[in-house]
This record gives sequence, C-alpha cells and structure tokens, in this order.
Amino acid sequence: MTKKTSTSNRVNIGFALATVFLLVLATNRIDQRHFETVQDTLTTVYNDRVVAQDYVYKMNNIMHKKRLQLLDSNTTENQNNLNKEFATLIDVFSTTKLTPKESKTFNDLKQNFEILKRNEKKTEDHLINKKLIDNISTIETDLNNLALIQVSESKLKVGIAQKSLDTNNLMSNLEIGFLVFMGIIVQLVVFYRIRKSSYAKAEQSTRL
Repeated sequence: MTKKTSTSNRVNIGFALATVFLLVLATNRIDQRHFETVQDTLTTVYNDRVVAQDYVYKMNNIMHKKRLQLLDSNTTENQNNLNKEFATLIDVFSTTKLTPKESKTFNDLKQNFEILKRNEKKTEDHLINKKLIDNISTIETDLNNLALIQVSESKLKVGIAQKSLDTNNLMSNLEIGFLVFMGIIVQLVVFYRIRKSSYAKAEQSTRL
C-alpha cells in the first residue's frame, strides 16, 4: 500500500511539475512576442519617424534659404544647389515607411516642388518673385504637415509599445501567482498523501 501511495504521489507531483513547465514555456513565448513588438516599435520610431523628422527639418531649412534669397538680393545661395539638396532629401525620405495620409502629403510636396522649379525658370515674368514666395509657402505647409504626422505616428507607436509592456507585466504577475498556487497545491497533495499513508499504517498496526 505504501508503494502504491508513493507511486501515486510521484504521478501527482510529476503532473503538477509538467503543468508548471508548460505554463512557463507558454508565458516565455508570450514574453518573447511582446519583446519583439517593443523592439520593432523602437526601430520603427527611430528609422521612420526620428530620421524622417530630421529630413523634414533639413528640407524646411532649404526652403527658408530660398525664401531669404528671394527677399534679400545680397544672399549668395545657389538655387540649383539648394534644389539638388532638396531633391536628395526627397529621395531619402521616400525610403521611410509612409502611412496613407503621409504618402498623400508627400506626393503633394513633390508636385509643389516641381512647380517651384518650373517657376524659377520663368525669369521674364515680373511677378515671378511673388509666385515663388507662394510656392515656397505651400511647400512649407506640406513640410509642417509631414512634421505633425511624425509626431502623431511616434505617439501611436509608443502607445502600442506601452500596451505591449503592460500586457507583458500582467502576464508575469499572473505567472507568479499561478506558480505560487501550484506550489501550494503540490504541498497540499504531498502532505495529504503522507498523512493518509500515516493513518493507513497506524490503522494497519492497530489491526495487527
């Protein structure tokens, strides 16, 4: 009877330990998925938002120089060089991940930049400076809209990362609670079996 009880205890304990092992394995996989989500979010925020915001800042700076050149004849900035710099920034900005709204604004920016370059060649028009200032203002509006999108998208991504971390924290607390619960159950099962075995032995001795 003692051997049978001992075997039963081992089976119960083995089952409990197997359950704990599977729980730890499952939560580990969940933790890994949440970690990957946070890591991907941080990478996206840097590559597609922080870097993109830097491109927008540099493009805005170029438009500011072009505006100054139109307003101040003493400036020595070369329009062609500025246009080349702006075109390069447009190319690198296009390599970032764009949202649908951002893509539309970016397309508007490219179209308005082409209009600006065409108007810059119309030197015979005495009203061209006013047109160019208007073109630059339109481009600056596009750039400001792109900058606002970077901020809103960064906030959204950070929110997703925080939600993933909160979920991971909750799962960790549940895991700890379950492990404590299973530990108590194992102790109760072992104690109950030992106590039952002791009673059985005592009863058997009394009969003898």
